[in-house]
Amino acid sequence: MSQILYYTLVKQDHWSFYIVCTNNALCFVGSSPASLEEMTDWVSFYFKEAELIKDDQVLEPFRKEFISYLNKERQTFTFDTLFLNGTDFQKKVWNSLKTIPYGERTTYGELAVSIGYSDKAARAVGSALSANPLLIVYPCHRVVPKSSASKGFRGGLLMKEHLLALESTDDSLF
Repeated sequence: MSQILYYTLVKQDHWSFYIVCTNNALCFVGSSPASLEEMTDWVSFYFKEAELIKDDQVLEPFRKEFISYLNKERQTFTFDTLFLNGTDFQKKVWNSLKTIPYGERTTYGELAVSIGYSDKAARAVGSALSANPLLIVYPCHRVVPKSSASKGFRGGLLMKEHLLALESTDDSLF
């Protein structure tokens, strides 16, 4: 018997992205603007036998928190039902992202040091971030290069810029 995954589209102002959950655990947050192909490709890769069903009701608790975040009404998420599919190193990096406060930034090297590695592990940290399945929840957008402009972000550089602007205290940026 195949596993059932549920999905819905989160839409708010200029934001749109798909979210996916298992029976009760959020497992994927997509890029904005929404890409059905990105979501189905991810599901096909990590859950080869899964049946994907659109169900707004199942995902409503998650959707409400994303809407509140996008409306600048919340800075953290209260749901603790998250399903991470990755290597031990990736999970360590992703979990460390939750220690970066809302509106603040850190570098790839600083993040590597904070989890017990040399700052020379910055590239490995960047690779782990590019596989982050839970954008926004695990705020990889808060990690920036030490001395140059960002070159990559799973959600696209425009999404990263919009997320950083959303969290900025300078309302003229967004």
